[in-house]
Amino acid sequence: MEKRRLISLRSVLLQYLVRTALACLLVAVGWLLVLMLWIQNGGLFLPANQAAQACQKAAQDVLPGMTAATFDETQLDSLCRYALFAAPDSSEVLATNMDAGHLQRAMENRQGKTHWHFGYTQYYMTSKLQDGTVCLLQFDYAVPYADPALRGVLPDMQTVHCILGILLLVGAVVWSTHRTGRFLTRETEKLTAAAQAVARKELDSAVFSGAKVREYESTLQALQTMGDALTGSLQKQWAMEQRQREQIIQLSHKLKTPLTIIEGNAELLAEDDGLTAEQKAQVESILQGAEQTRTYLGRIRAEVQTPLKYKTKKNDKTCRIVEN
Repeated sequence: MEKRRLISLRSVLLQYLVRTALACLLVAVGWLLVLMLWIQNGGLFLPANQAAQACQKAAQDVLPGMTAATFDETQLDSLCRYALFAAPDSSEVLATNMDAGHLQRAMENRQGKTHWHFGYTQYYMTSKLQDGTVCLLQFDYAVPYADPALRGVLPDMQTVHCILGILLLVGAVVWSTHRTGRFLTRETEKLTAAAQAVARKELDSAVFSGAKVREYESTLQALQTMGDALTGSLQKQWAMEQRQREQIIQLSHKLKTPLTIIEGNAELLAEDDGLTAEQKAQVESILQGAEQTRTYLGRIRAEVQTPLKYKTKKNDKTCRIVEN
């Protein structure tokens, strides 16, 4: 019979880690490819450099022909955030479409300060208008929605993409864990079934092989060894009980003959009319004692003649408990 190939528990855990890592890698790469194809062909999103191109076009072609009086923000792409300053070295803001957070970053950039802020890194372009005013353009490299109306309504595309990607990664980990868990559960069920069979002393129905993990197979073999030892102990106990029963039965047979003689002689004495009252009472006591002894012997014989508590298969090492 060909020997089965077993794997170690360490190999099972290593396979789980490798499978989980590969699943997460495939999910991440696949999800990134889906996003790129969606951006290129879906029409719902714009490229990440769209804002940079729009700001460059405004700085080179649109803003140089304006003044503070003729400044028209509708000429700028909605992806461009701007702040119009009165002079190159002035902090006076004439007009802006930035919120407070983005305006603070723009002021820090004007002052040459660098502070870390949560979120995307902001980039800047400066364009000088005809009257000397300066327009500071702010942009970032993020994937925007193609429809401007969606930009203030739906969550940021990168945030949505990251959340969905994390959920997919979690799903990959859960799938890999579930698969390994089912394998280990099936292996553990074999140990549980064997241990329960040993506990019930039903070794003829126990299966002590079939595990695929080396450590589990070793445990099954240990359970089989323990079951064999239990079988030998039960067989010795069965043989000892059998000998005790046979000895009791033989003893009861040996006691039956002298007991019959005692009863017969006592009955003959009881028929003698020449006995005194005290002698008749003693003979009656002998008869009652003999009757009680016969009753006790009958109970002992009935007890030892009941079926044995243990049954064994002939020429087999297995045994099991049965009810009387």
